[in-house]
Amino acid sequence: MSTVLITGGRGYIGTALAERLSGEGHRLRLVSRASREPVAIPPEQVEYVAADLRSADAWLSLLAEVDAVVHLSWRTDLHAAEASPREDRELNVEPVRALVRAARDLKRALPVIFASTVTIVGPTPRIPVSDTTEDQPCSVYDQHKLDCETMFLEATRAGVLRACSLRLSNVYGYGSGVASINSNRGILNAAMRRAAQGGALTLYGNGEYVRDFTFIGDVVDAVCRALGSAQSLNGGHYVVACGQGYTLAQAFQLVAQEALHCAGRTIELRNVPEPPNLHPIERRNFVGDSTGFQKLTGWRPQVDLPSGIRDYFERSLTRSRTSGAPHEAA
Repeated sequence: MSTVLITGGRGYIGTALAERLSGEGHRLRLVSRASREPVAIPPEQVEYVAADLRSADAWLSLLAEVDAVVHLSWRTDLHAAEASPREDRELNVEPVRALVRAARDLKRALPVIFASTVTIVGPTPRIPVSDTTEDQPCSVYDQHKLDCETMFLEATRAGVLRACSLRLSNVYGYGSGVASINSNRGILNAAMRRAAQGGALTLYGNGEYVRDFTFIGDVVDAVCRALGSAQSLNGGHYVVACGQGYTLAQAFQLVAQEALHCAGRTIELRNVPEPPNLHPIERRNFVGDSTGFQKLTGWRPQVDLPSGIRDYFERSLTRSRTSGAPHEAA
């Protein structure tokens, strides 16, 4: 049994990860800005902490008696980052800088898993995108993710910690019933939530942009495998993706089909012109190649997109029937 520190521990991925690790018998220290109710973990296994992650002293306190760190905490709003790069750096990059400073003082090379993003390669990469694809960040969000990856790589090479950056691709799925707050990147979760409530789905243009959607359970498994793989804790970055591309139109059609099949709701699909201020990264086409991570850890995606969408509707409907809650989990 070990103790794992999870920042963003009450968020979308954090909640699902915490429940997985708890089920495996690990103790947890969860750090989060969110005011949600605690996740369903036995109280003797979990400690909830509020901390200013920009402070190395705060990190030193958090890291006491911890065996590993999963850093998920991040302000994920693409447009807010573009509007205020300095504020975004303060909120997202400075906590990583503080973590590295604290780890240097700790003199104990802890494993650290960092949740990064595949969009670091920019809007027009050669497909499929692998770990060796050239980085071409075109947004503040992506540049700051890359800056943090670089800090973790340098700290690992210096023996300060043992890091692994996982570049996640379009995470989706019901998870543990916690809604993703990633409003402008969690496009599929937003569509499923809306369809579960009977709302129409809107596509820009013909919905021709390709995405590689990765099920939340597979992402949690990737984090757990990275934690257990000494080879992957080498400071590098790894693409975590399903490896199959769907246009947004195809994905939304699958959502509409499952809404009809599972909930008896007929969903209208609407096509509207693209807004003129759409960021280039939102016009990307992407399919990932996770071969590098698979070879090191044995990870394989287990849930394809149709199965993941059906799982969302089935679990959302079950929750609604048993608790009287609306279909809002994403």
